[in-house]
Amino acid sequence: MVKIFIIGGGATGSVIAHFLAESKDVEAVLVGDINTRKAKRFLPNNPKVSLQQVDATQKDKVTLLAKGFDLLINASLSQFNKILLDAALEAGVNYQDLASKWDNAKVEQLDFHEKFKAKNLVGLINASASPGMTNLVAKLLSLKFDRVDSIKIRLLENVSSDMPFTAWSKEIAFDEVTQTPYVWDKNRFVAKDNFGEEELFSFPEPFTNRKCYLVSQEEVGTLPIYIKAKYVDLKIGGTEIEFVYTLFKIGLLKNKLVRIGNALISPYELITKVWPDVPSPQEMKKLAASPKFRDAHFWASVIVAGAADKKKKILRGDILFPPQAEVNKLHSGSNYISYAAGASAAIFALETLKLKEKGVYSPEALDKETAEAIAERLKKSGIKIEIGEAV
Repeated sequence: MVKIFIIGGGATGSVIAHFLAESKDVEAVLVGDINTRKAKRFLPNNPKVSLQQVDATQKDKVTLLAKGFDLLINASLSQFNKILLDAALEAGVNYQDLASKWDNAKVEQLDFHEKFKAKNLVGLINASASPGMTNLVAKLLSLKFDRVDSIKIRLLENVSSDMPFTAWSKEIAFDEVTQTPYVWDKNRFVAKDNFGEEELFSFPEPFTNRKCYLVSQEEVGTLPIYIKAKYVDLKIGGTEIEFVYTLFKIGLLKNKLVRIGNALISPYELITKVWPDVPSPQEMKKLAASPKFRDAHFWASVIVAGAADKKKKILRGDILFPPQAEVNKLHSGSNYISYAAGASAAIFALETLKLKEKGVYSPEALDKETAEAIAERLKKSGIKIEIGEAV
C-alpha cells in the first residue's frame, strides 16, 4: 500500500485523486492546494482523500508534508516543477509532473536526473495525456522500426457548444500558444512562428481535413532525447485552437498596455479576466445537461515514419480520449480534458512506483514491457489506442 501527495486540487488534480483513491494499492491521497475552499469543490468524497492548505512555493513546508509519502505529484503549474523536485529530493520521495515550463527548448526537470539517480529515486516527468500518452505511443510505434526518420504529433481539441466553456486553465492555454514553438530538425531545435506551417490533417471520423498549426509543447523537447529521429513536430487543430488563434491575430494575447479612454489596459489581462474559469464538478454537470452544450473531443494522433526490414514504413497511433458525452457517464463532473489528463496521470503514477530505472525521464524512456502495460491499463479508463499503417 502506498501514499501519494498531490500538489494541486483543481480539475485535473481531483481526477487524479479520484482514480488513485479507487486503487487497492493506494492507502492514502493527500491533496495540497493554496486555495482549499476552491479545491473542496473539485475533490472526490472518499475517505482515502484528505486536503491540506499549502503554497507550492514554500519548499520547506512541502518537504515536511511529503516525508513518509511514496510519490509527490505536481498537478499544478509547471513553474513549480523545480521547487517540487527539490522538495521531493529532500523528503526522499519519488516525483511525477504533467508538463514542463520548456523555456527556450530546455526541459528544466532533466537537470535533476543525476541527483534523483544518486538518491535512488524516480522522477517521471510530462506524464499525463499530452504530453504523456502521446510520448508513450511514440515509443511503442518506434519499436517497430529499425530507423526512425520523423515523429509528428497532431492534437484535436473540438467543442460543440453555444456557451463559453473552458476545459484548461486559461492562463496555461493562452501562455502555451504565445510561447515560441520549436521543431526538431537535423539534430537541433529550430524556432518557428506561432501558428505557423498550417496544414490539413484528418483525425478519425468525423474530424477529417482539419487545419492544424505549430504550437509549443513539451513532446518536441524530449522525444529526440530518447528516440533517435531526424525530425519531430507537434500541431493542434479544432475549434479551440481556432478561437485562440483569432485572439492571437487581433492582439488580445499581448501584455503590452493599450490606452482606452483614460485607462491603460493589458489585452491579455482583460481576456483572462472575462473568459470563464474551468467549471467545478457541479457546474460541469449542469453544463453537460444543457441542450446548448452538445459535445467535446480531445484526440491525439502520433505518426512515425522510418524504415523496417530495409523498407520505408509509416505507422500511426490514434489516442481516442473519451468525448464529454462519455465522460459524463465515466466520471460525472469532470470535463473532457481533465478526465483525459487526470486518468492518464493516475495510470502513470501507479506505474512510477514500480519503475526500476532511477533518475528523471519522460514516458518515451520507459521499457517496452512497462509501456505496453500502461497502454493496456488505459482501456479500463475508456481510453482507446488504435495503431495501424498510415494511409
